Amino acid sequence: MRKTFVLRTEATLASENSTLRFGEDNTIVIPMAILENLYKYKGLPEKERMANKFIEYIGSIPMNELLSEEGHKQNNGSYLRVVDNSVIPNANIRKLQNISKLDERVYQVCLDLQNKGETVILISQSPIIRLKATKIGIVSEPFKDDIFPKPKDQYKGYIDVQTSKEVLDKLYTTGKIDVCEIYDYQNFEWYENLFLKIQAGSSRGLGRYTNEKVVLLKYSKHIPGGNKALNVEQTLLWECLLAPVDIAPLVVVKGAAGTGKTYCALVMALEKLKNYADEGIFDQLLVATPTVTVSDEEIAFLPGEIDNKVGPYLGGIMDNLKGMFRVKNPDLSNKQICDMAQELFSRGFIEIQPIGFLRGRTIPNTVFIIDEVQNIAPSVIKDIVTRAAKGSKFIFLGDPDQVNNPELNSRYNGLVYLSEKMKGQKVCWQVTLNSEKSVRGELAQVGLGIL
Repeated sequence: MRKTFVLRTEATLASENSTLRFGEDNTIVIPMAILENLYKYKGLPEKERMANKFIEYIGSIPMNELLSEEGHKQNNGSYLRVVDNSVIPNANIRKLQNISKLDERVYQVCLDLQNKGETVILISQSPIIRLKATKIGIVSEPFKDDIFPKPKDQYKGYIDVQTSKEVLDKLYTTGKIDVCEIYDYQNFEWYENLFLKIQAGSSRGLGRYTNEKVVLLKYSKHIPGGNKALNVEQTLLWECLLAPVDIAPLVVVKGAAGTGKTYCALVMALEKLKNYADEGIFDQLLVATPTVTVSDEEIAFLPGEIDNKVGPYLGGIMDNLKGMFRVKNPDLSNKQICDMAQELFSRGFIEIQPIGFLRGRTIPNTVFIIDEVQNIAPSVIKDIVTRAAKGSKFIFLGDPDQVNNPELNSRYNGLVYLSEKMKGQKVCWQVTLNSEKSVRGELAQVGLGIL
């Protein structure tokens, strides 16, 4: 059955190509009121960019097609229309409380189309708008925000699947299987480098989706420094970190405090650093973490040279370095451990990189660990990623639920933006660590759960 989807502003800006997301046999309607609103839209920078891009798209279409009863045929076969509302609002609309003129016009467009016999569905992210639509007989649905999804909808980097013991045995025998043997390929949106946590009766296995195949993990078998994965998610993390730079130059890791993301990244980086480890391949290790406002001006007020200015924000990095040395040297004093960690900076093995001073840099043959990425604005992410040159591995770490920047939140932040925009790219490997498997104490666990 052909359907007519009517989009409000936030639904129109929920995806790069929102009007192409409703199937080839349907019609997408943008009410004139919404189009007018997009022309003067002021909101998040990424949404403003998408609004401008959508307006350019509309401007490229012949007006007579957009305003016709059939609409403009889009690349996927669906039709796009711009429809204005009838002048007199429906009596039921007038009965609604606290309704804006814009929503009054949008509801009227829906009712006008219904009166013409069309099957209409209003697409809105607002539950209040959807509730009021239901009151006046309009079917409504939300549209998943692909750019800044809700926490429960954010990309995790892995899925849990069930299969037979025979299929799992085949995976371990041959090293790879067709994806259709383990999951319904047609009814699932696969992403390159998506990990699979496979359950087959009482047996378990791990795989990675690539080139329409499920392949065995291979790099996490060689964890350096006598370390080991403490849980399944950490095994996936080690696979990302240890995968060769030519196939995994970008790693995105989400996880709560204490799940091991920074520790594991530092272990890998130091073990692969020239002049520090026997098997070193990288020329240098850069570390960065945002200041509270992620601005150049903020650090200028701190005394001393750049290391002294940014250093106070690297507490998480230093804690993990000291933890690494403590494991290998349990008998040393706290001062000795601290001196060993500081020596990595003084001897140039680790260099502090202020995020505000990245523009113009080209970074080759480097491990670059960017911590606390949830406190970086999405607009800054492109400036960081595009610094990468040949031979570099960029590792982004953070926890979307621990945002300290007052201008950001658990959906709108650099970590979520990077994860959602880069998922499915061959160069990007991702994993989310389980917050229930933190290595921190009971107090930290309770705090994560209730504060």
